[in-house]
Amino acid sequence: MHIRRKTFDDLLRVVFSRILRHGLQVEPIPSKGANKELFGVVLELTQPRARVSRTENRGRIFSALGELFWYLSGSNSLKFIEYYISKGYEAEEGTDIVWGGYGPRLLNKSNVNQIHEVVGLLKRNVSSRRAVIQLYDSGDLAGFYKDVPCTCTMQFIVRRGFLHMYVSMRSNDAYKGLPHDVFAFTMIQELIARELGVRLGRYKHAVASLHLYDTDLKKAEAFMAEDWQTKRMMPPMPMGSQWPSFKLALDAEEKIRNGYSVDVDKINVNDYWKDIIRLLQIYNVTRGTINRDNLRRIVFLRKSMKSSFYDQYIRKKSDKFYQDQLDLNLESDEYDEGER
Repeated sequence: MHIRRKTFDDLLRVVFSRILRHGLQVEPIPSKGANKELFGVVLELTQPRARVSRTENRGRIFSALGELFWYLSGSNSLKFIEYYISKGYEAEEGTDIVWGGYGPRLLNKSNVNQIHEVVGLLKRNVSSRRAVIQLYDSGDLAGFYKDVPCTCTMQFIVRRGFLHMYVSMRSNDAYKGLPHDVFAFTMIQELIARELGVRLGRYKHAVASLHLYDTDLKKAEAFMAEDWQTKRMMPPMPMGSQWPSFKLALDAEEKIRNGYSVDVDKINVNDYWKDIIRLLQIYNVTRGTINRDNLRRIVFLRKSMKSSFYDQYIRKKSDKFYQDQLDLNLESDEYDEGER
């Protein structure tokens, strides 16, 4: 089955519709729960920058950014990713290590930085078919681990001046996992395209078991019932290598996550990455104590954003934060009690 669409929302609508109507119930029930699946599906996103859902239901840019930064920091720490995603990963017994975490596999697999090697290979031979990153390996098959990669390989191919990406997945949760995977992988695709000086091509996402858990079927139906959204894309990354700017953004993310103050205007990055860092700051504020100072901080950061693309995500996050404040039934000017 091949599903091709311009935006992620359009892809997701078709995916949910097909699984709800044609998915087969997996029997016996797998360890992670009852689910319906489609077997052997290729999803094609022709506009990879249309990677973020514009719906109320699935527009999750903050957690998706967190997962991207987790990958590209080289970390597999559970504490790191739980800051952004409270459920979804498990550490090995008595450790903080997520065995299946992509970070070390991407940047230090058998002492090889696979992203660096892929870029170098394509710079030497632009028509190469060998630019493949491996995530799932034989050790995952032989061992007994709580978390192993769902992604098998990522392949990058340059054709006629466009960088195309082909990802192979052994398994993909269409409701929770797919939105994050498409976001992170197409961001990596765009970073590599900028490094190579070529245009952003198509993104293909091949999945053996594309499934919806029974607990998410009603949520998928609710997504289908939402009004059609505007088909806006994320702003394009600036031309030229973005790794120096991204490394500075990585440093800022670590400081923000660990509670240190960051002055975005003093970081030597372009407006694209300054907006990304501000999103990380907004997320950090919404994890804190509910008070007027934090509400003002969110408003200040929102007004500092250069791109209006992110506005709906910020408003949704701040509305939730404000609603939490109202739920506390506090009437004074100072809101120094309670936590989110």
